[in-house]
Amino acid sequence: MNGSYLAVLVATLILSIPLVNAELSDYPHDDDGWLTRLAGPERLALGDEFGCHGMPDVSILDDPNSVDACISYVNGLISASRWGNNTLTFGLPEHSSHHSNSEELANSLTASGIKVVDDVDFGDNFSNFSSFEVNAGSLEKSIASIDLIESASQENGIVIMSWIAEMEDLNVRRDRDVVAWIEEQPFWFTTPGEYISSQKSVEISSYNNSSSIVKVQQPSLQSGYWSTPGNSLISASGINGNNLSVLSVKYSNGTELYQLNSSVRHLQEGWRFANGSLHLSLLPDTVAFIEYDSNESIESIHSIQDNFNGMTPFIVFGHHVVDLFEWSSGFKDSSIRFTWLIEPRSVTQMDWILPIVAGIVGIVTIFQMRRLIRSDNPSSELHRHLFESE
Repeated sequence: MNGSYLAVLVATLILSIPLVNAELSDYPHDDDGWLTRLAGPERLALGDEFGCHGMPDVSILDDPNSVDACISYVNGLISASRWGNNTLTFGLPEHSSHHSNSEELANSLTASGIKVVDDVDFGDNFSNFSSFEVNAGSLEKSIASIDLIESASQENGIVIMSWIAEMEDLNVRRDRDVVAWIEEQPFWFTTPGEYISSQKSVEISSYNNSSSIVKVQQPSLQSGYWSTPGNSLISASGINGNNLSVLSVKYSNGTELYQLNSSVRHLQEGWRFANGSLHLSLLPDTVAFIEYDSNESIESIHSIQDNFNGMTPFIVFGHHVVDLFEWSSGFKDSSIRFTWLIEPRSVTQMDWILPIVAGIVGIVTIFQMRRLIRSDNPSSELHRHLFESE
C-alpha cells in the first residue's frame, strides 16, 4: 500500500469517530440512573416529591410539547410521590405568563395533569394552577438566611426555599447552620403536591346536644390529586360557650386514630388537641367519631381547613436536578422534604475540535515520518515494513 494512501486512510478513520448520538425520541437525553437506584427510592420513601423542570437544551416556552416529554421521562423512572404516581409540579422559566406562547404552555401543562407551578404571575393569569414561588431564599452556604425564613413564615404563613447543588460544574455546599436551625423549628416539611392534595376539611356528619360523640367524614379524593390525608381544624363549644376538650378519636370500626404530638412534622393520619381545637388528619372517604368531654353538652361545632398538625408549611424546590445523588446526598439524614424538579441530562457529545485536531496531528505525523525515513535513505524492506501491510 502506498504511504500517501495510508495517510489518507488514517485521517479518515480519525475524523470518522462518531459525533452524533442518534435518539429515537424528539428530545435526546441521557437518563439519571439515581432516580431508579438508591437515591430515588430512598427519597421517595421519605416523602419527597418528583416534578419536572423541562427537557435539556429545549425551552418549554418555544416548545410547549416538551412538557409532556419531561413528565413521561419522570413517570417512566419513578413515582411522583408516595401518595400518588402522577406528576403535579412543574418548574417554569421567569416571566412565562408574558410570553407569546403562554396560553399554549398552560394548555400543555393542564393536559399533562400539572396542578402546581413555581411562578406567581403564571398562577394568577391561569387560575387553574396553584403557585408556589420561592419567598425565603435558598439553602446554599452564605446565601441562606434565617431572617428571610422567619419573615416568610410570619408574612405568608408558608416558607418556600430553593436548593441548587451544582453551578458551572462546581459543587455547592449547603449552609449547615441554617439547615440545623430549620430542622428544630415547628415546620410541616411538605411538598406542593402533598400540600394542595391535603386541602380538604372534614364534613360534620352528625351530632346532637345530648351526646358527646361527633361523626365526621373526610370527602372523596379529588380527580387528578393524590390520596393524602386531609387536614382539618375542628372547634366545639358547649352551652356555656366553653371550648370542649377531646377525649378520643376513633375510626368507624372502633379502632383509635393515632394521637400526634407536637414533634410530628411529616404528613400522616392522626389527631392532636391543642389550644382548645382539634387538629385532625384523615384519608379520603374515611369516617371518624370524635368523643368530647361529656361534662357539658355540645352547642356548636365547626370545621375549617388546616395545616398538618397546626404547623407552618415548609417547602424546598431542588432546581434543574440532573443528578439526584449529587442534589440529595447532603440531606440523607435531614427531616426536610424536597420537591425535586427533574431535568434529564444532555446527551453526551464529543467536541468537534478534538477529532479535527487529532486528524491534523495524525496526518502531520505520518508525513513527517515519511520525510525522515526518505531522508535517511532506508532500505526498501524497512519502507515496506513501516507502510505496507503483509
